[in-house]
Amino acid sequence: MNKIVDFALSKGKTTLTIALLVLIAGSYSRTIIPVAADPSIQLPLVSVSVFLDGASPNDASRLIAKPLENRLRSVPGIEEISSSSTLGFARLVAEFEVGHDIDAALVDIKQAVEEVKYKLPLEAEDPQIREYSFATFPVMNLSLIGNGPLRQKVFFAKELQDQLEGIDEVLSIDISGAPDEVLEAIIDKSKLETYGITLRDLYLAVSNNNVIIPGGAQDTGDGRFNIEVPGVFETAQDVYSIPVKVTPSAVVTLGDLGEIRRTFKDYSSYSKVNGKDAVTLEVKLREGANAIDAKRAIMSNISEFEPYLPENIEIVKTDDETIWAEKMITELQGNIVTAIFLVMILVVASMGIRVGMLVGLSIPFCFLLTFIVLNIANIEFNFLVMMGLLLGLGMLIDGSIVVTEYADRKISEGVQRIEAYRLASKRMFYPILSSTATTIAAFTPLIFWPGFTGQFMRFLPIAVFIVLSASLVYAMIVVPVLGAVFGQRRSSLMSGESEKTGEVVFDRISSFYSKWVRVFAKNPFETILSVFFLLSVIIISYDRFGKGTVYFPYVDPVAAEVSIRARGNFSATESKDIVEQVEDRLLEIQEIKSLYLRTGSEWFNSGGDVVGRGFFEVEEFNSKGLTGQQIIDQAKLVVANIPGIIVEISEQEGGPAFENPIEIGIFGNTENEVVQVTRMVEDYAKNGVTGLANISSTLPYPQIEWKIDVDKQKAAQLGVNISDVGAIVQMLTNGFKAGEYRPDDSRDEVEIRVRFKRDERSLTGIDDLKVPSSRGQIPISSFIKIIPKENRQSVVRRNGKFFHEIGAAGANKDILIDEKVKEMRQWIDQQEFPSGIFVQFRGQQEETEEVNSFLSVAGITAIFLMLVLLLTQFNSFYQSILILSAVFMSATGVLLGLLITGQPFGTTMTGMDCCLSWNCC
Repeated sequence: MNKIVDFALSKGKTTLTIALLVLIAGSYSRTIIPVAADPSIQLPLVSVSVFLDGASPNDASRLIAKPLENRLRSVPGIEEISSSSTLGFARLVAEFEVGHDIDAALVDIKQAVEEVKYKLPLEAEDPQIREYSFATFPVMNLSLIGNGPLRQKVFFAKELQDQLEGIDEVLSIDISGAPDEVLEAIIDKSKLETYGITLRDLYLAVSNNNVIIPGGAQDTGDGRFNIEVPGVFETAQDVYSIPVKVTPSAVVTLGDLGEIRRTFKDYSSYSKVNGKDAVTLEVKLREGANAIDAKRAIMSNISEFEPYLPENIEIVKTDDETIWAEKMITELQGNIVTAIFLVMILVVASMGIRVGMLVGLSIPFCFLLTFIVLNIANIEFNFLVMMGLLLGLGMLIDGSIVVTEYADRKISEGVQRIEAYRLASKRMFYPILSSTATTIAAFTPLIFWPGFTGQFMRFLPIAVFIVLSASLVYAMIVVPVLGAVFGQRRSSLMSGESEKTGEVVFDRISSFYSKWVRVFAKNPFETILSVFFLLSVIIISYDRFGKGTVYFPYVDPVAAEVSIRARGNFSATESKDIVEQVEDRLLEIQEIKSLYLRTGSEWFNSGGDVVGRGFFEVEEFNSKGLTGQQIIDQAKLVVANIPGIIVEISEQEGGPAFENPIEIGIFGNTENEVVQVTRMVEDYAKNGVTGLANISSTLPYPQIEWKIDVDKQKAAQLGVNISDVGAIVQMLTNGFKAGEYRPDDSRDEVEIRVRFKRDERSLTGIDDLKVPSSRGQIPISSFIKIIPKENRQSVVRRNGKFFHEIGAAGANKDILIDEKVKEMRQWIDQQEFPSGIFVQFRGQQEETEEVNSFLSVAGITAIFLMLVLLLTQFNSFYQSILILSAVFMSATGVLLGLLITGQPFGTTMTGMDCCLSWNCC
């Protein structure tokens, strides 16, 4: 180090130029570094989805999920496999160990699926494999609302989608709230019977006339000419004129059998924004994209696009996560300026203007050098990095103060300024290195924090590590060079002149401190006894009056999620009516800034009674001065008494996201036993535990479905094809898919579906349907029965076991989840559940236990590392242990602070604060 200092001082201009380059490069890195509110974590999840049209949940589970499940279990690195089978669909999600190479996992999953694909039904679509990442979640929603027709809103939504997807930072944009387009052939059933046309005739007519026919080219010797044979549909008129049946005297076209129209599929879900029907664009950014730059580009494009909108349509922005990124940058810049200002006041007052400038410059230098390292390491600037910088802010000036103070003393002794700073840097190197290393040692174990929380929190210790390393570079290399040029003059120190404007005040403080130190030093036994007594009182008081522990500290919420539940076989329109009842009440609260609700159970993975979900944002600075929690509590109150409707409102919390604060998983070998135990635990949570709210489970609620029971033997005797039965029944529902075509004004293929007129699409009309047989057209009622039965909505399995889950939250912020979990765990341990049943506390509680276990080990490791560093410096157990005794006192001080403020112990953040307090000691 001595040679480095000598070189830096001998090449002072080079050193200052490099320092200036750091400031310039750091400023540039700050402008280009990706900015996001939350850390971008690689989620260790890969999903496999398979569609099998018409398959029941049982069939989807048996024919699709189980074969895939059995094969995926052998894939290395998988911690858990979950499967969910619903009508016509099965999805498996493989959860890998945190930190597992997700690219290698994708290759392994694809290979495993290929090996088992031959076991899946031939009618099943090819499995779709995708990884989950934060790029799959939207950062903002842009909703087109107004009184205009749906087609108009969809048209402008797609135009805006095309425009915004041209932005570099935008990965993709999904449109919700509008059904897909369809070319619908509404067939008159009586005309089918009159012309003797079967559904098979319709299907063959469409498919045979919608094919690509290569005409080739002809070379005549005088030229070469392409020959085109039009064969694919380009317009609705092409479909209208398809010949379905031909006789010597006439041709029956599809248009003769009914109406051909281009329209939308039946609504399965509705989107509502601020009480108006909406078509919503969900904006997703690329990995590593700068959220603030992306927002600026998006808003610029919207400003250019809005003049082309009709007056009855407007664009509303909701759920904008980039707001937090902007707020974070603003706060950081404000904190840096404030910190520099305060440091300058204190340091200038105590050490003088010149020295104060040297010390104060360490803050921007270290921060800008940190931005360079973050940019090189491809680490985005998120709120945890910001917190790490702010934690390091109070420690990064220590080394500079020590060097400048020592140099001033040497200058006052007659040493030349450049030589004084040379001696100060060399003499103070090991103490400053030891101090910085001890500080870093307290945070180093946290970098290896395992699990999902570790992936989320590791950015904080990384930022502290970088900024403190930068402070060491500044104190040991830059300060001596700057001090040699701009430090205190020897003449002023020798003459007794002082630049220390606050010298009198600090002398009084020092005198007061010295007085009390002498008093305590004269009575060591009484002092130590008093300190231990005080510490014991604090610990005992915290044990009796402390507020317990929480996973993440409470922050006043600015948004909340809404879940709307009701029991029954509701149509899409009925679900919309239910959601609108809730919407009307929430919109009565003026402090709700925006409200987004959506119907349709396919949008979310919940119990069968969920008819709608959404979220709302509150006005942070409102005229009534209400906090976010007060506004949300008011919202809970206004929707609490709607007859037949259960509304759950959950505050959005800080830290890693979990579905519910309390998640209890029930595993078993038989579904009936799992359902029975789930109902028992859910009933106890609702009636046996006080202080819980939003209690729900994944149990499906009883609903009715109609089963068409086909007598296959009789159908075979009549010469009926079972597939014809399915097709004719589809004519009463969504219609059967006859083909697809791509019109010029659409970038997506449009399905061609055939079904009966609305007044002919009823359950009672099934008996009148006729299907072709060896004996001609016969009534379908001659070999089928229509039976009502309970609708089984889904089959859920985890690691090959049947599974259901119970979720709950605290009724208010004062409810300690940890205490409620202990109460429920005690009750569960006392129950005699059927053999094979396994109950597990999952989600936040599972993560909390892992965090507690890790922080205990990390704390011991940090203390051991600090002890080794102190022994290396002092070579004395007495001095090292004496210094480390301050760790115990600092931890007790944290408990005292929690007692005074009435705050619970935050497993994550308070644990980090303890580490900070240790290294400050």
